[in-house]
Amino acid sequence: MERQGSATTAIFNAFAILEQLSAGDGPQTLTQLGRRLDIPKASAFRNLNALEQCGYVARRDGGYVLGPRVLGLARRFSEKDEIIAAARPHLVELAASTSETAHLAVLSGSDIIYLDVVQGSHLVRAVVHPGDRIPAHCVASGKVIMAFGDDAQLNALLEARPTKFTARTLVAEAALRRDFEVIRARGYATNVGEWVDDVAAVSSPIIGSGGKAAAAMGIAGPRSRLGPKVLEKLSVEIRRQAGLVSEAIAALRGGAGGSSRAA
Repeated sequence: MERQGSATTAIFNAFAILEQLSAGDGPQTLTQLGRRLDIPKASAFRNLNALEQCGYVARRDGGYVLGPRVLGLARRFSEKDEIIAAARPHLVELAASTSETAHLAVLSGSDIIYLDVVQGSHLVRAVVHPGDRIPAHCVASGKVIMAFGDDAQLNALLEARPTKFTARTLVAEAALRRDFEVIRARGYATNVGEWVDDVAAVSSPIIGSGGKAAAAMGIAGPRSRLGPKVLEKLSVEIRRQAGLVSEAIAALRGGAGGSSRAA
């Protein structure tokens, strides 16, 4: 029993180290990793040694960084994941037609995770990267997945007492429920300074099995360029592209999927 617990702890520690290395800006030393993750130095060394032998960690400039095997996993995931594969050409088209950063996101607990991003061509633009996590209640992608998702997800979010990030962030249950009703009625969600004051976004759901949102795609940029009227105008094309992705996923699964264009 003790050995099983020890093995489980080692696995958790290994994943924590990989997460910490992915969040850092450069090489991190054994001492830094142990202190930041509250892992005994000897245990951290054993974890790092195993990860290094497997190619998931490498040494550089006196510290540790992610190894090439991590990139291989990420590449294979991107190639095989049907949502990413189906959405990629539409993200490219959105970024080209709007000149704004286009993104694909899914819900993970009370956060969204960006699966794919195509940067816009404007010099001043919103910058996000695949793997970034943001609280779902204050960004367009998260709100639209919640609005078109399961009631259990929405209830879990409300019970978690969402954090207020700016003066525009909606956190009260009544306000959020009203916002989700509006989103369902018009088929898209917006974020105008709810996560970061000077960023705006618009997103539409990608509908999966059961008519529920499996993901969301949209664009983001500075509020100075993306006012409410501009977001409303852009929503037409975003809903169209998200609907095409919904149909592509349904075709891959051999079923009759939903279309966010009809939302």
